[in-house]
Parts: sequence; C-alpha cells; structure tokens
Amino acid sequence: MPDYIGFALFVAAVLIFLGWFFVGTQWNVRKGDAVLKWLREGMPLLGERTTMRWLGSSVVELKIAKAKDPFRNVETLVVFEPRDVPFVWAFSRWRGRRDLIIFRTQLRSAPTYELEAFDPKGWTTGGIERKMHERNWTPLDLSATGWSLLAYYSGEPPRAPKPLIDLASQAGGRLVRLSVHRSVPNLEVHWLLPDISSRPTARDMFTKLRQLGEAAISA
Repeated sequence: MPDYIGFALFVAAVLIFLGWFFVGTQWNVRKGDAVLKWLREGMPLLGERTTMRWLGSSVVELKIAKAKDPFRNVETLVVFEPRDVPFVWAFSRWRGRRDLIIFRTQLRSAPTYELEAFDPKGWTTGGIERKMHERNWTPLDLSATGWSLLAYYSGEPPRAPKPLIDLASQAGGRLVRLSVHRSVPNLEVHWLLPDISSRPTARDMFTKLRQLGEAAISA
C-alpha cells in the first residue's frame, strides 16, 4: 500500500508539473502574440524588414539588419517571466524579475561619451553599480529629477543627460536601464512591459526611440 500511494503521488506531481508547463507556456505565447501585434504597427518606423523568432517560451527576438537613421541595426527583445516552470518562476519573481522590453541598437555615429542610468533594484541591473565604481566612472546627481535611478558617466559628461532619460522614460513602461556606449550596442534601453491595452500602437514608442537615438549622438 505505501508503495502504491508513493507511486500515485509521483504520478500526480508529474501531471501537475506538465499541466503547469502547458498553461505557463500558453500564457507566455498569448502575451507574446499580443505584444508582437502591438509592436508590428511601429516597427516600420525603424526599418523595412524585421525578422522574428521565439527563443524558448520566454523570449521573443525581433531584428532589423538594415535600420533607418539614426540606427544601423536594431534588436528588440520581449522577455517574459518563466511562467512555464513554477519553481523557477517563483524564484525569479522573488528576485524581482518581471516582463521586460529590451531595445539595443548600433547608431550611425558612435557617441563621444558613455552613460549608465539604472534602477539598482532591477532584475537586469544587478552588479552595474559595482562595475561603475570599479571602472571609476563619475556619478551624476539625479536627486532633483524625481527618478529613483542611479547614473554614472565616463569621458566627457553628456551635455543634457536629463532629456535623454526623459525620452527613454516616455518611450516605454517604467524605465529600468538606459545605457549609452561608444562600443556596440551604442544604445540600450530596458523597460517593464507597458500596459499595451492602454496604448493603441507602438508607433509612439518607436518615434521616441528615434528621437532618443538622435539625442544620444548629439548630447
């Protein structure tokens, strides 16, 4: 009898795990399809040809190899929580992971400075503050802006860091990271996935990103 009960519990656990995996995968796929439909309306602002692929069940990758000015190429990642594996999902949420949009690009002209503005509690920003200290980057005081972000720069200070952060904040959801570098990717932005039901299309986001690209070059 104990062996039978143990086997029954094992089978039940396997069925629950498989059921959760199926439901979690479908949950992410449905969210991914909705976000892709939303993004698709704005992607032509960045380039004519976009390639898309799923990386597992938690990441959608969109690439434009030949992008419009001020970009050379563009990569957009939609990174979902790992809802298909319950233990991983619980652990990742405990660490602060949430659905994200990540935008990366090589600009037509490399910036003459480097800038990092980030939420130190963000899931993708762990260790950045330590790296900034190790590399002797100069801190920027953002206390008067109302943002709960830390900021550092290297080289010549950007002439207008606040407008850059303003544009990055306005483009997507809550800003997690804004990164401007001389090396590729020259510009990288992370946001929490916005509520797309309150935004008709992604055209405004990509319009703001083109403005951000121009500002990053000239700042």
